[in-house]
Amino acid sequence: LHPMIDRSYASCATQVDRKMARLVLALAMAAPAAAFVGPATSTAVKCAPVEAKTPAVLGGVGETAPFGKNGNCWDPVGFTERTSDPLMLWYRAAELKHSRVAMLACTGWLVNQYQLYFPGDLSPGTPFASLGKNPLESWAATPYDGKVQILLAIGLAEFHSEFGPPYKKHYTVGGTFPGNQIARTPSGWQDVWGGKVLNIPYGPGETDAKFLAQQNAELNNGRLAMIGIMSFIAASTVPGSVPYFTEDLMQYSGSVWAPF
Repeated sequence: LHPMIDRSYASCATQVDRKMARLVLALAMAAPAAAFVGPATSTAVKCAPVEAKTPAVLGGVGETAPFGKNGNCWDPVGFTERTSDPLMLWYRAAELKHSRVAMLACTGWLVNQYQLYFPGDLSPGTPFASLGKNPLESWAATPYDGKVQILLAIGLAEFHSEFGPPYKKHYTVGGTFPGNQIARTPSGWQDVWGGKVLNIPYGPGETDAKFLAQQNAELNNGRLAMIGIMSFIAASTVPGSVPYFTEDLMQYSGSVWAPF
């Protein structure tokens, strides 16, 4: 075995010597070139910290403390740095729709939780009062045709919100956001169809600052409602997942991912 080891060692040593020779040759060739390069400056370039600026196209709406203030917004993933104005308006419209749906969902959950039902029957032989106390169970107990009607109504509302020219100005190019049937114009409140139905002048207290505060209040309430409805669903499907809801919410044994 000794001759084999000697030959292997000699081969490795030869390869190492060749690599070292190439490295020395490369450094020798680079040295003259370095003589023509000016000395590096000692001043280090300091990069300013990146701050997420609220896009001007949003008009300051959503820029609220503690995460967003003084022209900045809370944007940990950098949407505002790489998003065009139309896409940013689309994001805001999506946030607004989710906020409103979440507020309705939280309100509906509490109404159902306290067993406040509509009188009469949802369908022949299915009274509203029989749907149950847990909203997830109520949805599961809703007849199939009723679920289809609800989803169809939601789809029509979504389709209507995407109308653009010649009917109205689309929200991605400065029109009103989905669900807003009136717009704030310099002369007063007008309907989104160009003032053909509604044209009301402003009252003495209807200032731009008040309108901005109302828009921020709606967004903040909606953001909290999105967290709230997720907490309701988690607490009623995973016991102990939300510390506050320990005994108040009825547990749901079905699957929340099976709407039908």
